[in-house]
Amino acid sequence: MPVKLKWPWLGIAIPCFLISFIGYCSHLFILLNFLSPLLQVWFQFSLILIWISYYLAIYTDPGTAASHFEPLEREWRNYCRKCSNYKPPRAHHCKTCGKCVLMMDHHCPWTMNCVGYKNFAPFLRFLFWVITTTGFLFYHLVYRIMFLWKNRNLPNYLVKRSELIFLTILTPLDGFVLLTITSLFVRCLNNQIFGGMSQIESWELERLQSLFNAKRLIPLLLESAWKLFPQSREQISQVRANKTLVQQRLHFDDVVNFPYDLSPWENAAQLLGHPFLWLTPIGGPLGNGMSFPKNDISEYTPDSRIEDILLALPWPPDGASRKSGSGTTMEIIETRTEGGEQLVRRRPADRWDLVERKDWQNEWGENLTDFGVDIDTEQIG
Repeated sequence: MPVKLKWPWLGIAIPCFLISFIGYCSHLFILLNFLSPLLQVWFQFSLILIWISYYLAIYTDPGTAASHFEPLEREWRNYCRKCSNYKPPRAHHCKTCGKCVLMMDHHCPWTMNCVGYKNFAPFLRFLFWVITTTGFLFYHLVYRIMFLWKNRNLPNYLVKRSELIFLTILTPLDGFVLLTITSLFVRCLNNQIFGGMSQIESWELERLQSLFNAKRLIPLLLESAWKLFPQSREQISQVRANKTLVQQRLHFDDVVNFPYDLSPWENAAQLLGHPFLWLTPIGGPLGNGMSFPKNDISEYTPDSRIEDILLALPWPPDGASRKSGSGTTMEIIETRTEGGEQLVRRRPADRWDLVERKDWQNEWGENLTDFGVDIDTEQIG
């Protein structure tokens, strides 16, 4: 679950304190006692890169839509009443920043800034250098503890008391930072690099999966296709009338395609730029963040199979429908025949049948507001 701070300035103060306390106290009271000068220089160099990446993650604008932006044909027309402008694909209005953010990933309390298209690179680099530095430090702190334990019978004057105190404090603190930042970094890599999607889009994918499991997604996709692809309406009408598609044993991937997932290499290049610049402060995304290259599956052909037509729908394919929970009953009636008699059973509706999109939560317990999205502007048409 995202952290919500009572005083937003703590989101900057806490990381600055941790970087300074762990980094400089470790160097002054522990590393100076045994580490080679070359490794000490490397440690300070990695600390500098943390500060630079953190500064850029805070002050780099994540990007917003150009005024009078117009959606392309066969794209959703998502109008933001607060910005009085159409949102580009993948953009959302941040309630904290008060603007529409390009390819919004989430609003980060630790940078007091949204993570979006134009500052995802410095944000990811910040996580990388924190992991590199804390991992390097954790290894040497543990190494020093093992050395002192093996030589615990040495005279006390050979071991500084300040070193023992800071080893006791900094080792678990450094390990905690390493563990938490690594988990966030892995999640970002899994979403953005290996899946090509932001955290919000990953949340959307899980929501669609829940609708599919509840057997409510395909009718919404057919409705979207009817609206966006008028050339295929006759084919869609036939499917609606015969219900052939609904009766087939289809998998989720047969009808839902995330159009912006190209390949891990291409996904990384879109966000981080040229590979030689990935770890440097000047590396940045390609393009303008208002249009994105799509995979081949998303190409629309009017006379193709109905499944291929549904795969060509823009994201999200159901148009972010609010029908995720509205219009359903609190009970589901099941009937079956047993021993020549018809039995009727009432059971509570599944969880995803009872909530609307704005209230739906994924397995992490997150909804749209947890990512900072202003749900009042999430009207797609």
